[in-house]
Amino acid sequence: MDRQPRISIGIPVYNGERYLAETVESLLAQTVDEFELFIVDNASTDGTEKIGRHFAACDKRVRFVRNDTNIGAFRNCNKVIRMGGAEFFKLNMADDVCHPELLERSLEIMDAHPDAALTYARAQYIDEHGRRIEMEDPGWPLTQDSALERIRHVIMSGHKVNVFYGLMRSRILAKTRLFPSYASGDFRLVGELALKGKFIEIPEELFYRRIHPQASSQNAGLEWESEFFKGRTGQVELPYWHLCLDHARSVLQSDLSAREKAACLQMIVRVMTWGRRRLFGEIQRACQFLISSHS
Repeated sequence: MDRQPRISIGIPVYNGERYLAETVESLLAQTVDEFELFIVDNASTDGTEKIGRHFAACDKRVRFVRNDTNIGAFRNCNKVIRMGGAEFFKLNMADDVCHPELLERSLEIMDAHPDAALTYARAQYIDEHGRRIEMEDPGWPLTQDSALERIRHVIMSGHKVNVFYGLMRSRILAKTRLFPSYASGDFRLVGELALKGKFIEIPEELFYRRIHPQASSQNAGLEWESEFFKGRTGQVELPYWHLCLDHARSVLQSDLSAREKAACLQMIVRVMTWGRRRLFGEIQRACQFLISSHS
């Protein structure tokens, strides 16, 4: 490339040979080519490396990097984010597909809304064979001028987080703590971004999110979560505790007024009260895991 592209795209991938080629092809077919594409292979054991190196050899916009060991899903996401140096960043999972006009429409929105932290398109859910799945998705259209109202929405919500698969403003993303290494940790990053700018929704379905048995959203359990998010097993996991405390930290470190911070903290306490069964369940599950691992 003769000049710095406007968009950096990152694909963190682990054992993604089944869908990776289709995903990359959908990005290379975009109606704008002002982007660089990083594929970061998290020490896959299937044919992912061969596919990634093939695209890097065939298209100068593509760079392939392979980790020597599995560093965990979210750490790999953070690695690919830090590799980008463009004005905007887009994260793309190795099994999701983009409409050819997604980047073009996203650039138009971000140029028109300088106060936006990100923009994202409505999602169409597809199965492992690419067939449409009817799923409810309220999205994340956080266009309020008040950062307090935006973070309130994030703290109170629990639906799928597709905003990361749109287009984020890199200078704002760089001011966050990025992804933590625990399940649902992406909600922490959503909260940090919401404190710093608006989320603009593109009403068309230009993003195709794949739901299949190997997807992270379809799996759960201490052993699986530990291996997926940290790259190793044998770890005690308290994800909801971490998330609630991280939201509190994000609020305290934000530019909200003292009164607004107090209101947010009260809301976090209420949410924890409502979710006390989940919190106690995590402690119980962690205790059982520790007992079984030492028996």
